[in-house]
Amino acid sequence: MNSLLERLRGGVKSPKVLLIIGLAGILLIGLSSVFPAGKGTENNKTQEFSAQEYCIELEEKIEKIVTDITGDKSPTVVVTLGSGIRYSYADSIEADSSSQTGEKTEQKSESSNKTYITVKASDGGEEPLVITCLMPEIRGVAVICNGGDNEANREKIENAVTAALNITSKRVFITGGATYEKG
Repeated sequence: MNSLLERLRGGVKSPKVLLIIGLAGILLIGLSSVFPAGKGTENNKTQEFSAQEYCIELEEKIEKIVTDITGDKSPTVVVTLGSGIRYSYADSIEADSSSQTGEKTEQKSESSNKTYITVKASDGGEEPLVITCLMPEIRGVAVICNGGDNEANREKIENAVTAALNITSKRVFITGGATYEKG
């Protein structure tokens, strides 16, 4: 290893070679800022997950469950959410208290300062550190499918949906869809 380094050191005596190597290094650093690493962009996508995307994902999962139970290739599923996604951020609270005693009075004052802990983002800015992400409450689910009028199918769908979403059966409505015959 040492002999390899000495051979390289011996061959790089010209200022032109050093200048070319330096410019190549600067170019590589510049290119790395133009093309960000995959981890940074993946991280941003996770934080940009919206309530609407969450709702669509739930609807697709329930459609698959209904299709597996009834055989209906295109059931209609509507999920209603109670609110948006809620985030909890890391914070720091600094408390300060002081007291002054006079001849006949005593004064006490307390103050607190709450600051959020931030982390450096991949784009160079700062963003608050997320501790928890609470998904919205599911208010209700409506399922319309062929075979939804059948009591056995309805019970299977209801049990599957309530178990998958951890909601009560009062929040699930299931009905049969219209079947059209070509004539």
